[in-house]
Amino acid sequence: MNCRHFVCWLIPFAATVYAADPVGKVSPAPSQGTISPSGKFTPAPPVMSDTSNVPRTAADAQSLLKHIQKLEQIGSNTFRIGLVEFDKQKRTIAIPASVCLRDQVVEYVLVTTKGKAYESVLSTEASPVDVHLAMLLLGGSAVPILGAFNQPAPVPETNALTVEASWQTHDATVTVPLAQMICATTNGHPLDLGRPLAVDRWLYNGSEFDQWGFAAQREGSLVALIRDPGALVNNPGADRDNDQVHFPNSAILPAKGTPVRVVLRLPELAPPPPPFHFPGQTPVTPLSTNML
Repeated sequence: MNCRHFVCWLIPFAATVYAADPVGKVSPAPSQGTISPSGKFTPAPPVMSDTSNVPRTAADAQSLLKHIQKLEQIGSNTFRIGLVEFDKQKRTIAIPASVCLRDQVVEYVLVTTKGKAYESVLSTEASPVDVHLAMLLLGGSAVPILGAFNQPAPVPETNALTVEASWQTHDATVTVPLAQMICATTNGHPLDLGRPLAVDRWLYNGSEFDQWGFAAQREGSLVALIRDPGALVNNPGADRDNDQVHFPNSAILPAKGTPVRVVLRLPELAPPPPPFHFPGQTPVTPLSTNML
């Protein structure tokens, strides 16, 4: 083989080797959908299901409670819907999950086991509908995901979540902010990880309803790192439009399959204003008496 032929053979070979990144993105199964040459994921045509009873407002959620059979009160202020627990006083929602991926680029922090688990740090058997119902009962609501491309998303105070993850290790409980489970890199390689994700407040956007129903239930997406209106919770950072920069923080993540508890926390409600007393009115003297 002369030098010219060798170079012609070497170039495509080197390109193939360079592209074969063992920790790169994993393709979905055909039943899940396809990825285009540009990297865009297109889900498979959804199986039609009845999601007409998914609540959209707090009033819908309260009405649904009259008919729901799986709501269980487990404490003075705590309730369980399916696998989801919520606390009305603390305004928290707890979701059981387990570690799914530790060593490849990811686009989600939490999905269902039937969702995009091939690109998520954690997976859960919990229903996105149950999470959304609990959120509505705590006073949350859906909002659109705003912000320009490669720019942070505005996070309304009413929809700002703090999110924690905890697990057991050596008879002790480890609790970390969810953002610490993710590292961002600028060159797309896990050997050059940057600092943990700088997200203090996640955006509860509440997914969306489309021609097939409730997107979060169909796609199984709960907490997204990339911009995804179909997920329940979104990363509001400026890196949300790059699907190649987020990696699991293997320095703190427990082993694959380890049970993890994810807790979403809404901000505390503002206390009601003190009652206004007209001049001369006292708690034991009705206003009508003072006016006689």
